[in-house]
Amino acid sequence: MATDTEVLVIGAGLAGLSAATELARLGATPRVLEARDRVGGRVHSRTLAGGATVEMGAEFILPANTYIREVSAGLGLDLLDKGMRYGRREPRGGPPVNMEELRAALRTVARTLEETPERTSSESVAELIGSLEMEAGTREYMLARTEISCAADARIVPASGLLGVAHIDDEVSPSVGGGNQRIAIELAARLGDRVQLGAPVSGMRWGDAGVEVSTPSGVIRADSALVAVPAAVMFETLEFDPPLPAPLHRALGSIEYGHAAKLFVPLAAPAPASAVMSLPERYWSWVATGANDEAQRSVVSCFAGSPAALERLDVASGPEQWLESLERLR
Repeated sequence: MATDTEVLVIGAGLAGLSAATELARLGATPRVLEARDRVGGRVHSRTLAGGATVEMGAEFILPANTYIREVSAGLGLDLLDKGMRYGRREPRGGPPVNMEELRAALRTVARTLEETPERTSSESVAELIGSLEMEAGTREYMLARTEISCAADARIVPASGLLGVAHIDDEVSPSVGGGNQRIAIELAARLGDRVQLGAPVSGMRWGDAGVEVSTPSGVIRADSALVAVPAAVMFETLEFDPPLPAPLHRALGSIEYGHAAKLFVPLAAPAPASAVMSLPERYWSWVATGANDEAQRSVVSCFAGSPAALERLDVASGPEQWLESLERLR
């Protein structure tokens, strides 16, 4: 790539910052424009008054997230075992769950999808589970895990997504020491003044001569642009001239986003690592050790997924109903 190629990167989440880093490595001159006053996108770390680091957004680095692990290692960031296991949650509040029967049912699901791969996209998780014989507790566990992790109703989640979320294992799914947002902060630091915060882009015009983007401070021109923002944000805030090609517009418009919420509750005293899931109210809660960090053991984190869960917990009105549920659950 020519060293004088100027590329505008819209969005300073992990995708945008990773793209800008790679463009710079290839010899281009990237310039990152971020609407917010911080980098990281949906990765946002906060520190509570007691010293515990909590993740407002993406939290667990799953075994398949190899790129994030490679980037963290390259930046010299430590990954800390959280003590509890993402793939092992104690179910409470619903029909009894026989763990051996659950494991057998998961093997049946895997075998069914392997033998009839066309069902992975033609059926939903709810349809697939409903077609197989299993105990009520097993079925409810699979539905709850799916809806919590996918933040959507199991009736619209493709069957292919089941094995990625409704598994039982002891794989370590760590977080970055000091917060996952440190990945974005370190990437941005290496890009220096090529990252501009508080620079929302409202329009993009492109042609043979390059690209122009509209910002509150004026028009910025470059050879090309890379858009690294969620599709929903793109449609709400960006106007393209000429319009996006119809197939691309339809594909982006068909993306459905999940509905989720998180709750962090300081504890009166440190607690051991644990992971507990509410089957009927579709959320799970955990206490992480943070490499035996006393501060991390003094907060319980919760994650609720699916529109129905947020309605049951009345999240829009505040934390009170969720707190009452958590007290019953724990």
